[in-house]
Amino acid sequence: MMSSRLRRLATGGGLNLVLRAATLAFRFGLSFYVVSYLGLQAAGIYGLLLGAVGVAPALIGWGLNYFVAREVVGRTPDAAAGLVKTRLTVTFVSLSLLTIVAAIAASVTGIEWRPLWLLVLALIWLETLALDLYLPLIGLELATQANVVVFVRSALWVPIAVAAGMAWHDLRSLDALCAFWIGGHLLSLALMARFLRAWPVWERLADPVDRGWIRDRLSRSWYIYLSDLGIVGLIYLDRYMVSGLLGLTATGIYTFYWSLANALQTLMQASVVQLALPRLVKAYGQRDMALWSRLVKSELLKAIVVSLGLAALMFVAMELVFVFDKSGHFPRERELFGCLLLASVLRAGSDLLNVCITSSGRDRYYAASNVAGVFLSLACAFVGISLFGLIGSGLGAAATAAILIVSRLIHLRGIVRSEAGEGGAMPVPARSEA
Repeated sequence: MMSSRLRRLATGGGLNLVLRAATLAFRFGLSFYVVSYLGLQAAGIYGLLLGAVGVAPALIGWGLNYFVAREVVGRTPDAAAGLVKTRLTVTFVSLSLLTIVAAIAASVTGIEWRPLWLLVLALIWLETLALDLYLPLIGLELATQANVVVFVRSALWVPIAVAAGMAWHDLRSLDALCAFWIGGHLLSLALMARFLRAWPVWERLADPVDRGWIRDRLSRSWYIYLSDLGIVGLIYLDRYMVSGLLGLTATGIYTFYWSLANALQTLMQASVVQLALPRLVKAYGQRDMALWSRLVKSELLKAIVVSLGLAALMFVAMELVFVFDKSGHFPRERELFGCLLLASVLRAGSDLLNVCITSSGRDRYYAASNVAGVFLSLACAFVGISLFGLIGSGLGAAATAAILIVSRLIHLRGIVRSEAGEGGAMPVPARSEA
């Protein structure tokens, strides 16, 4: 019995946790490598290209992955292949149009196509396709395989790239990093093909594209699309504001500390926020408003307390880095780091409240809140940077997170009062994804 439990842990949740932790650790180390060996300006460019690669899947995703992730549930991979092919057809068309638009824009503006931009364009293609394949794997209950694929494309290449850069000076460049990243993507695609070899997936790919599915889902996905843009906008747009107002060196400093603080938010997503979703959905589905309200409060308290503890540990760890960094490779921006950590703590609470709103089926408010957050983030960043310089970017991030968490608390309070006042059946949640 014990051996079977250990086997399940090793091949299931335990392995997923190890992969997630290793991914964060490798990406964490990559931030230190870029700043230490490539310099702050290169770190700034790296932050901007990360933003482009991160925003593109949502920009040309049209909100369709929400439907795919739900509709593949209960199918086998070969049965889902036709649906995934239909979705990927939209992706290939969108990526092709994006590439053509980029080429025309570069020609009109006289921008020279450097090797780095071509590598970034390749990464945009690969990251978009990777996300479109990852979500169906989750829906098909192949979570372990999906997380292995993510680890290979997102992290496995990092120690190889870092070791190569430390050993050979010619490989200390963003071009080399992007090339190793692309290699990770190609290896992950080969690995995915191996995972699916037991099903006749390739035969089913000959099925015709379902144009009716595309028309129907596009007509209903607009608010999901806006929400997806809002989510990635909150994550990545601040750095472009920093770059425009303060330059690449400041962007490098901001990206370095943002990467560290964002690791906190990612950990909270995996350890608290995502785990709370099924409990909240079930509690709301029982039509017991008191139970749901208590669960909202307890999960929010857990998110805030755990994230505060992690933030304190990360701040102390960075102080230790400063102690041992005698050469001064890493910028001493304690106030900026503190503000970004505070913003991550508040975002952890805000993300939890977003899940609470999702569990109640208020999808339109969920989408509107995420979209409004983008404009709020840009406004706070602009005001903060204009008044206080680089530290203002951290103050703006914290202010945005604080306003969003308060607004979502007010909305949830309104839900509780409204449902308790009606005394009738509560609406069934429209979806159960965060």
